Amino acid sequence: MMYVNSTRLRELRLARQWSQEQLAVLTGLNLRTIQRLEAGAKISNESLRALAAVLEVPADSLLLRESTPGQPALKAMREGVFAGLEFTGTTQRADFWWFALAVAVMLAFTKLLAELLGPLPLQIMALAVLLPWLAAFTRRLRDAGLSPWWQLIYLVPVAGLLLLLYLLTQPSKEAEPLNAPPH
Repeated sequence: MMYVNSTRLRELRLARQWSQEQLAVLTGLNLRTIQRLEAGAKISNESLRALAAVLEVPADSLLLRESTPGQPALKAMREGVFAGLEFTGTTQRADFWWFALAVAVMLAFTKLLAELLGPLPLQIMALAVLLPWLAAFTRRLRDAGLSPWWQLIYLVPVAGLLLLLYLLTQPSKEAEPLNAPPH
């Protein structure tokens, strides 16, 4: 199963100042296919070859790299941090929870520092992780086939947080076939 590097695909398209429609015409792919690929969907060999040819890049450069055995947790944490403010695309369930663990560890460490230095380091760290955290929530909910607007449910005390945690544990939604007709 191959996943397209949606960030790289979008950057290459925008560098050429092409719209998604123009890229679809040039590659012979459906506009919905281009939209799904830029959202981080699976990619077929045929679509990969078409994009690589039109964008004049090696096909491998358009794919997300597979995780190396033995270090998926560190990779997920690193990628969660590097994805930062990226609200598009998806984050798989395990990767999201590893990122959540990394955020919890950072906040716990900062809490220890706050006991020595006062509350300012904790407040700064909490603000620093707020947007990446919301972006990770958005990508995870999208991966589960849910609207990112479900995040607003955590504004409901206790029950909202519990429902949101349940939604975040849902399995990844299977991507639609790339050449499926529009609904």
